[in-house]
Amino acid sequence: MSTEDDYFAHHASEPFRFGERRRKRGFWRAFLESFAYLPPFNRMFGKTAPSYAESYWYCMGGLTFFSFLLLILTGLVLTFFGPTWWIGTKAGLVTKSMHYWSAQAFFFFLFLHIIRVWLTGAYRGKRWVNYAIGFVTFFLSLGENLFGLLARGDWESQFVSMHSDDMLFTVPFLRLISPENFTSALIIHVALIPFVLVVLIGVHVTLVKLQGIARPL
Repeated sequence: MSTEDDYFAHHASEPFRFGERRRKRGFWRAFLESFAYLPPFNRMFGKTAPSYAESYWYCMGGLTFFSFLLLILTGLVLTFFGPTWWIGTKAGLVTKSMHYWSAQAFFFFLFLHIIRVWLTGAYRGKRWVNYAIGFVTFFLSLGENLFGLLARGDWESQFVSMHSDDMLFTVPFLRLISPENFTSALIIHVALIPFVLVVLIGVHVTLVKLQGIARPL
């Protein structure tokens, strides 16, 4: 049995001793890690990360995924109630704000995740395919963000629509999409691009599960 297998076997039956982990890792780190050892979370998370991945830098991918889930949840609520609700009611404005800041968190953590993978050399070998999928996800998300701004229906949305029509949508292919067409922008934002993102992120996570977390350089 390899050293890494020994590590996984040890973690599978490792009891949670807060005092011992506090002495080794400090109070706050032990406190933040405690959820992975206490029921029912210990069975949900499994605590199968290798020792070299027990770092906050290795959490950037998970935080990106969590932000994406928040985007889906708040996006579904906004889509269900419609623009009149998210512009004209307090609950709608709060939900729209949550959706907006979830998007900012998504880009922030995704960028840090891409940098961490590059700095630790986790793209080596066959893993370059997964790294490429991450880059495609990042750039596709930029387009998703643009169409989200076009679909907001407020003053900023009109401002972005006007300038993107003069700058971006002069490209021949993109002339098929009018930024002034609220319906087309909304369909692309809530259905077309999210479907592709779900597929890409699903493939990305699956490859991480199959290939494991790469050892740093």
